[in-house]
Amino acid sequence: MESMRNVYLTLSQLHTLVELEDFALLLLQKNGDFDNLQNKWNSQAAILSQNEYEFLEPVLTLRSVLLQLLQDSHSNTTIREKSILDWQMNHLEYTAKIARKDQRYQAAERAIFFLKQLDQSGTFGESQVSWSWRVEEGKMYWAKGEQDTAKHAMKQMTEKLAKVYNKSRALTQLYAQALGILGNWSAETHSDSPNIIMSAYLEKAVNLYEAVEDSGQEAMEAYLALARFADSQYQTIVNYMKSPTFEAKQALLKKTSEELTKLENMKEQSQGRNKYTLILKKQQQIDEQEMESLKVDKTNFLDTAIDSYIKCLEIGDFHDMRVFRLVSLWFENANDSEINNKLQRGLPRIQSRKFLPLMYQLAARMTTKPQQDEDFQLTLNQLIERATLDHPYHTLFIILALSNANKDTLMMAPKMSRKTSKLAKTKSASNITNEDRMQAAKNMLGRLQNRKGVIISAMETLCEAYIQLAYYNVEQYKKQTRPINLPSELQLPKLKEMKNVAMPTTELLVNPDCCYDNIVYVKGFEPTFRLAGGINLPKIVTCVASDGTKKKQLVKGRDDLRQDAVMQQMFGLVNKLLQKDPETRKRKLTVRRYKVIPLSQRSGVLEWCEGTMPLGEYLIGNPRSNQGAHQRYNSQNLSPWECRSKMNGAHEKGLVSKKKETFKYVCDRFNPVFRHFFLENFQDPAVWFERRLAYTRSVATCSIVGYVVGLGDRHVQNILIDCNTAELIHIDLGVAFEQGRILPTPETVPFRLTRDLIDGMGIAEVEGVFRRFCEKTMVVMHNNQEALLTIVEVLLYDPLYEWTLSPLKVLQLQQNKADPDVSDLNITNAGERDALEGSGDSNESNTEESNKMAERVLLRLQQKLKGVEEGVVVSVSGQVNRLIQEARDPKNLCRLFPGWQAWI
Repeated sequence: MESMRNVYLTLSQLHTLVELEDFALLLLQKNGDFDNLQNKWNSQAAILSQNEYEFLEPVLTLRSVLLQLLQDSHSNTTIREKSILDWQMNHLEYTAKIARKDQRYQAAERAIFFLKQLDQSGTFGESQVSWSWRVEEGKMYWAKGEQDTAKHAMKQMTEKLAKVYNKSRALTQLYAQALGILGNWSAETHSDSPNIIMSAYLEKAVNLYEAVEDSGQEAMEAYLALARFADSQYQTIVNYMKSPTFEAKQALLKKTSEELTKLENMKEQSQGRNKYTLILKKQQQIDEQEMESLKVDKTNFLDTAIDSYIKCLEIGDFHDMRVFRLVSLWFENANDSEINNKLQRGLPRIQSRKFLPLMYQLAARMTTKPQQDEDFQLTLNQLIERATLDHPYHTLFIILALSNANKDTLMMAPKMSRKTSKLAKTKSASNITNEDRMQAAKNMLGRLQNRKGVIISAMETLCEAYIQLAYYNVEQYKKQTRPINLPSELQLPKLKEMKNVAMPTTELLVNPDCCYDNIVYVKGFEPTFRLAGGINLPKIVTCVASDGTKKKQLVKGRDDLRQDAVMQQMFGLVNKLLQKDPETRKRKLTVRRYKVIPLSQRSGVLEWCEGTMPLGEYLIGNPRSNQGAHQRYNSQNLSPWECRSKMNGAHEKGLVSKKKETFKYVCDRFNPVFRHFFLENFQDPAVWFERRLAYTRSVATCSIVGYVVGLGDRHVQNILIDCNTAELIHIDLGVAFEQGRILPTPETVPFRLTRDLIDGMGIAEVEGVFRRFCEKTMVVMHNNQEALLTIVEVLLYDPLYEWTLSPLKVLQLQQNKADPDVSDLNITNAGERDALEGSGDSNESNTEESNKMAERVLLRLQQKLKGVEEGVVVSVSGQVNRLIQEARDPKNLCRLFPGWQAWI
């Protein structure tokens, strides 16, 4: 468990010795094969670049010395002088690139200086080697902040390359790369007009790559640069067309047109009036031309952006997250037949696996009434069907959940019969839309039967068995804690050897080859189940896999799990961003996830997080057992229930001063104990240290990510801790995107950072690695704000994702917590009334209101990602410091709902 970093320096030294030995052997041989050594060094480049510079520098320095030695003694070898110089310059360029990326600018400048000296010999003339290092020189100046120098150097190089690029394919590629870089820099500094940047740099670079049929990394970057720039210009026009200025201009044009009509209808004409009429006509013509030009530019930029995004996604995998922006543009222009036709031709060129993260949002837009958007529905259905045929286990559950939309009603038929008249009255456009979506899903399953019929039938059977169990009445077992036998009338215990169904709650990796022959399938279920606490009594079953493992699953009914599923989707995308960044990857910063599979509108199955327990269970236990850590270690303190009673009393009086006074009184008599969790579970010092670090890492990452997505309702029963790894797992994610601020008792903290959570971090508390982890996570959020905004935008406008809280949910959210026995698993359940009355169906009936709220959420998210707090722009460290202070401030904590238990 000790840190491996201690041996990195030794490993670096051993690596240099091995390379020195290999080189010496080749140098001593008469016909040494230096080409193999060069290939070996090139193959190691990608691996070496992932290491820290301080361990990599000795290897790079040694190679520079060895190459200089080889150049001095080339007469004794069979390798030509030009090849040696070529090798040496490539190595120095690689050294400069590595040093620049690690912000070691002196080392980068030193490598560039040696490159200049070597190139002064004139050995290379107009070869590719003579030019490529100049690109790196420009990048180095740009990274140092010397933007004018960088642009001047790159412009000079492009002017020279323009005269010689057609002499070789390599020079053409280099010219295209330089144009793309210069275009990006010009766009960032706004030093040229958009049309010049598009035509003279970005489009020209793309055309050059297409001319030489290049589909490598640099070509992909060129397509992305063009797509992003065209997209930004499109967004600028769209925003302008929504602005008051544009509306005023339209109103003025309308007024001018009306005035002209009146003047033309007047019989009497005079010289002055004719002159005024001519002026009005010219002004009208200018305004109309400006409007028309704006529309043309908007269309052109949109077309370019979509074409370039498609090409970028087609030729490489590095920028797969851009699929969100492509789909977002598609959804914005769903009624544009030209855009749909363009996507109908372009989407098949992109591998279907790239659309899997968006399958919830794509499937939610299916309908059987495509009169208004027939082209959109045709393109959408083709894409979903292709993805389902290629990756059935990643898509079919989503389509089946839509086709099972009426299963909840059927399962609850006895109860609903008493409310038939009420339901008949409340049948709304929302319900009709859900029926259309359900029928569209069934139609698609019918079309897929010929090729995937066996898998579909097996998965339908499993879904029906889960839903049947979810709604099975277990009121008579409510008090029972022992395993309960699965009744014989249920379908689930009868399912055996389902070889065509992958384990639902186990993460199945996406195979680019679309081959899923050796899946871990469902072998059967154990004959007993347990009840998890909560209003709706969800059931815990054990699924036996074909590899012999047993996985516990939580089967829930009368609860919309799609919100949890979408938030888990969001966490997965955030983890990809954290994994891409070297700083957060090195520190292993991730958000712990679990699998959520909605089976219908109000039922689903979740992965049971093995070896975990709610923080509340460890810290305060429950009224029956009274075995919480606070009672065991601080028995002389106030009990948790006494603390809650006192805070309830303070809240009833309503005075902030009284709340603060009571909160201080409670905290003085209720001391934190969470440090004992690590002493109890990890006796070995090295393991204890590692687990405490993992815990701190988890708290920091979840706190910042939770703040960014506005995650609320973080009471002690909604946060689990893994007893093996000490990582936190956040559950019950129904309150997101700042909705906690509209609760009857608004949430006043950005995330949970109470005294017990801090107690587990050790003596440094929040001033140690916690703050550093928070800052590194926030840097990634800031650097990827474009991707995050696009992802959240797609989620917010999802017609099925009910992220806004209904009045009933708002009421029940804090009412339920008045009972300390209520389990964590169903705290935010809207209950049976919500399902029956249709308040949880779809927010399409309030589309305009929801869109306004979505715009507000996106605006606040944009402010967070730019470091804007209360109208002031702050640095990353300043923003993190402010959030930590707000999360710990007694003034904020004392105003929270007592069920949140801010004193723990």
